[in-house]
Amino acid sequence: MFYFNPKHRTRKSPLPLLFLGSLCVFVLFYAFTANQKTVPVLPENAVRPHLVRWLVENPDSWPAQDPIFNPAAVKRIYERTDYRLLWFDNYSLSDTANDLLKQLTASSSGNPSSMVDYRYHLGYFDRTLRDTPQRLQMAAVLDVLLTDAFVSYAQDTQLDKIRPKNRPRRDITPVQNYDPGFRLVSFRPQRQSEPTPSGRLYFRGYDRRRAESTNNYRRYRQQYQIDRSRHYSNDAARGGTRSRFSTGRPPSRYGTLQHRQAGNSPNTTSGQAENNEGPYYPDNAPYGGDAVALRDQLVRLRDLAASGRWRPMPAGPAMTIGAKHPHVALLRDMLTLYGDFPSYYSYGERNRFDRRLHEAVLRFQSRHGLKPDGIVGRSTRKRLNFSPTARARIVEFNIRRRESLPNDLGSRFIQVNIPEYKLHYVENDRVRLSMNVVVGKKEHATPEITTRVSRVVFNPTWTVPRSILVKEILPKARANPAGMEKLGYRVVSGSGEHLPLTNGNLSAAGAGSYLMRQMGGEENILGRIKFEIPNKHDIYLHDTRARSLFSLTKRGYSHGCIRLEKPRHLAEALLSPEGHWDQWRIDQLTVGDETTEVNLTQRVKVYVTYWTAWVDGDGLLNFRPDIYDKDGLSANQF
Repeated sequence: MFYFNPKHRTRKSPLPLLFLGSLCVFVLFYAFTANQKTVPVLPENAVRPHLVRWLVENPDSWPAQDPIFNPAAVKRIYERTDYRLLWFDNYSLSDTANDLLKQLTASSSGNPSSMVDYRYHLGYFDRTLRDTPQRLQMAAVLDVLLTDAFVSYAQDTQLDKIRPKNRPRRDITPVQNYDPGFRLVSFRPQRQSEPTPSGRLYFRGYDRRRAESTNNYRRYRQQYQIDRSRHYSNDAARGGTRSRFSTGRPPSRYGTLQHRQAGNSPNTTSGQAENNEGPYYPDNAPYGGDAVALRDQLVRLRDLAASGRWRPMPAGPAMTIGAKHPHVALLRDMLTLYGDFPSYYSYGERNRFDRRLHEAVLRFQSRHGLKPDGIVGRSTRKRLNFSPTARARIVEFNIRRRESLPNDLGSRFIQVNIPEYKLHYVENDRVRLSMNVVVGKKEHATPEITTRVSRVVFNPTWTVPRSILVKEILPKARANPAGMEKLGYRVVSGSGEHLPLTNGNLSAAGAGSYLMRQMGGEENILGRIKFEIPNKHDIYLHDTRARSLFSLTKRGYSHGCIRLEKPRHLAEALLSPEGHWDQWRIDQLTVGDETTEVNLTQRVKVYVTYWTAWVDGDGLLNFRPDIYDKDGLSANQF
């Protein structure tokens, strides 16, 4: 039995160690897989301390950025449920919660109010629910906000359906029963005002009827179609001739035609223009834009900076009407210094975001080119924290820009202010027409120019600039020549002949021997109307097919030219002093594909400016971001 004698063992066997190691690996693997299959269980009363503290003991300790808009109703709901989670199944949202989120999203998508998303906390849900909440406090916050959104949704959609049967009709005194029978004691005639708005129309200071109503002006419509041959010439009707109006020749009702080179496209003699802008009713707002007023504002800003009363607002949650937060008092003080919140208003509860403060925020947002939604979010807070010293420096830059222009801009002129993304048509110091515009990108900046409108072109053609031709148009034409021809693109030879988009013609256009031109019509990139303003930069005002850009707050998307939201209204405003021009006649010239040019005898001045600060006709100091970085202040740039 020498085998068991230690003196005779020369090596230890590795089998026990291998067995123990395999056993440990198996145990660890089993524990890991079991843990993966385990679903964390949320204790029944785990969130009760959080809910009691937020809703009962200390509402100011609410940790979320979004406020609770219905604190009383939410508190009653959780009191009746013993402060338990209502929308969670352990750590996951229940099916009822998911259905509620879908309904809130669907209701908000068709609502004209920009406050609805915030009131339903959709932004907070979108940011938070990307990951499943794994903390009790996060689950409790989400549950409370879901309950608050449910109450808001119920108020907005069901309030107008409540009809108490025992409520007497307004303005009618109940009858009394006398022996001769029933007799009406008194009767007051119904008031002519509109009925009380229901919950669907009105909540938290927002009246949806204002957003949905239209001006109750007189509308008219021509019931017959125009035949161009009746008013212009038989040659134009037969040959699709490109024509030019000369407004300085009054014998004919519609002017005299001067024929130019004929096109091959058929002439549309009737139809209605797309993107109809409705009747043009001139506005009558004061213009402003005075350098003296800017100097007065400069003195006020310097005094404010020297007083030391201005303090920036620290980082914090987004706020809107109904919110309660210590930053609301700071917001009141800041808007009072800026002049948006009148000092004679009594503050009331300083930490409560009331309706008067909401109106002041809207005024501040409008003056700074922000979306007027009444929500003090990141963009509004950034503009609020722009110091008086920096504002004074911006005003100094713009005083010099204003003084570089004539003191008298003229009795009729057009101003396109690039940072404002706006065009203003002014007559006798009154703004008759304003519209949104799209200006050049930062790499294709729209220049500051002073010129005049020389010509209005209906159904214009577009000769593609060489930079755009080489980078954008030629690759598309080589990939799909038939599609580009349907869009009206043609290669134009030196003699003016229109050539097909063959490989040889495209190569010649790329080499500079030929031009590329898009014919006038519905698909033209310049739209239906172009306003020629002679300048060395080849910049002009024109219509566009990309109508959705005008609804954006930042509208720098062009290659330098200025796209107009309401080109037909501007054409009517410019051409009406020239003769018999109205909306119906302009609409008839903007159908089909015949190009018509109208020379102006009264050439209106055009000022393309870069004002990041100015005083409007109401005496309000306006600011805009420095989109082209010309002021040199990084805080005022995008």
